[in-house]
Amino acid sequence: MRRSLVLFITGLLVAFVLLAVLTLSGYKVHRESTRGLLAATDDLSREHPGMRLMDAALLTLNDAENNFRMFTVLYDKKYLQTFSTQLGDVLSMVDTISVSLDGLNNTRQFDELIREKGAVSEKIGALKKSTDSMLSRSIKDDRIDKLLSSIPAYKVSQIKKEEVTMDTVSNVQQDTGKKKGVFKRLGNALANKKDTVKAQMAITVKTKSGQVIDKEEYDAQRMRNIITDVNSYYKNILKKQLSSRLQINSAEQSLAVTNIAMLEELRTLITALRNQTATALALKKQGAEGVVTASVNKMKSIAAWALVALLLSLAAIALFIYVVRNNNRRLEAARLAAEEEARVRTDFLTNMSHEIRTPLNSIVGFSEQLSYTALDTQQQRILHSIEVAGDMLMQVVNDVLDFSKLEKDYISIQQQPFVLYHAFEEVMNTMRVQAFQKKLSFNTNFEGDEQCQVSGDIFRLQQILLNLVSNAIKYTDQGNVTVTAKLKTENGKVMFNLTVSDTGEGISAAAQTHLFERFYQVSSSRTAVKGTGLGLAITQRLIKLHGGDISLTSEVNKGTTFVCHIPYTIAAAPLAAVSTQQDPQQVTGALMEGRYVLVADDQEMNLLLLKLILTRWNCRFDMAISGQSALELFDRHHYDLVLLDLHMPGMSGLDVMEKIRKNKDPEKAGVVAYALTANISQTAIEEFKRAGFNDWLMKPFREKDLYGLILKTFKKA
Repeated sequence: MRRSLVLFITGLLVAFVLLAVLTLSGYKVHRESTRGLLAATDDLSREHPGMRLMDAALLTLNDAENNFRMFTVLYDKKYLQTFSTQLGDVLSMVDTISVSLDGLNNTRQFDELIREKGAVSEKIGALKKSTDSMLSRSIKDDRIDKLLSSIPAYKVSQIKKEEVTMDTVSNVQQDTGKKKGVFKRLGNALANKKDTVKAQMAITVKTKSGQVIDKEEYDAQRMRNIITDVNSYYKNILKKQLSSRLQINSAEQSLAVTNIAMLEELRTLITALRNQTATALALKKQGAEGVVTASVNKMKSIAAWALVALLLSLAAIALFIYVVRNNNRRLEAARLAAEEEARVRTDFLTNMSHEIRTPLNSIVGFSEQLSYTALDTQQQRILHSIEVAGDMLMQVVNDVLDFSKLEKDYISIQQQPFVLYHAFEEVMNTMRVQAFQKKLSFNTNFEGDEQCQVSGDIFRLQQILLNLVSNAIKYTDQGNVTVTAKLKTENGKVMFNLTVSDTGEGISAAAQTHLFERFYQVSSSRTAVKGTGLGLAITQRLIKLHGGDISLTSEVNKGTTFVCHIPYTIAAAPLAAVSTQQDPQQVTGALMEGRYVLVADDQEMNLLLLKLILTRWNCRFDMAISGQSALELFDRHHYDLVLLDLHMPGMSGLDVMEKIRKNKDPEKAGVVAYALTANISQTAIEEFKRAGFNDWLMKPFREKDLYGLILKTFKKA
């Protein structure tokens, strides 16, 4: 199944890589096609600016020609001015056209047109220059003024003189009218009128030839002769002007023909350029249409391949979903089976713990009570063997349960202040007895501040020390066991460096790689030593929970050395005083003398053990074998201490505790109560606290364990 899944995943990865490559390639082609398509579309939709300029140049050229023709007919200077301006515009347009057409068409014919454009532009420039010259002259005066100003004035000195002789003849004539009366004469006098006498005077002219003519006739004839001379004079002048005008008209006509020819040549050039440009643009648009067609075909091809890839991907995804669902069903079934197995194992361990710890509690407890009696030497040896067997059995149970908790992350490192040296010495004193029994040399050394207080879990540290040192003693038949502890303090941190060395058989290199695995034991003569194979696995996990590390070096037939480093922080709130507590076993139980105790347990042997202990302490006590009977006794009496087993028929110890804390009498409700249990976990501890227990005691326990718990609680109170 795993192999097929690996093959399927490999094939899926290959398909994914191919699909990714196809997608990237398609995207690249699509991007290039899109760019070409956009450029081609832009070429197709955009009109070339040179075409518009050429059309405008042709229109302007036509207007210029019309204005020039109007000037040649009307000789109006405004037409000549407009013509000159339009010529300049056409030249500017032609230059712009040549720039805009650069690179559009590189054919030979197109290049020749461009060169021809330069020659024509020079001619048009000369034409514009001559036009501007004509315009500057025409601006000063018009043609009539020029014509009149060119005619010389007729002078008096030009009149021919004639020698004549004039003679004057006078004739007096009498008034032939009637004689005036007195009144008539008087009226004339008043009117200042005089009586006149008419007289006539005649002037005659005698010419050089001797002819005598009356002066009036002579003057008339003389005027006719002068007019005839003036007319002849101006006729000659006009003939000369007409001849000059004809010459000017011929030059202007020649200039007009040249202008029109140049304009036509320019028109022909612009038309040719336009045709060539239109052809080039048509070819370019044809190429753009080809690009569009090719791009569309590429995009269609990409779409087709993408569709095929999509279908293949969908098929692969469907297959993958089918396989995943099938595997998920198998995994779910395996998970459920594993959970069921874990639940069964947990239930088994819990039941085993309870079932083993209950009789073990009797063995350990009664052995302790028996040690308080008078025994001979033989009985003491037998009792010691029983105690050792009980301790070994309790260690096996603790190892199994601790490893189960570590696998489920139920164990956490508690933070409380303690003295490292005292924790170290307590374990070494216990282990020294075991080494002495095997006749081994047991050497201990503590280097560092013996009063150093740190924050950590003293119980787990002692468990680590017990596992490592007990292993060294267990697997060493002769020689020595050396335990060295060193403290290194730096920046508020303390590093606890521990070295445990023995002179045992040693461990092979092959076995060292599996040494920290669960249930692993070295195959050698040591197989005579039985164990769970969990001690080192538990030790390694506890050290890692502390944030430390462990390593070993070993040589066969020479011995083994374990080295571990465990970090601690210096206690923020140190202990008020550091003193060696007196062993609770040596206490007579005076603190409990005369106190009233309620005990509830469904196991008769546990009740008997507690009866022996309480009797030694001179206590009054009541015994109950169920939770209901214990609650009834509590309602009738006032107790100083309540000991409740958790697993009782009917009402459990938790239920009884909740009822006690809800008692109407505050004094009774505040009684000190301990939970007696054969199985403990973080969840169980939280349940104890919620129910209202002051503390808990793990089975199996000794008298000193119970009394030590009582001392801790009642001293706080």
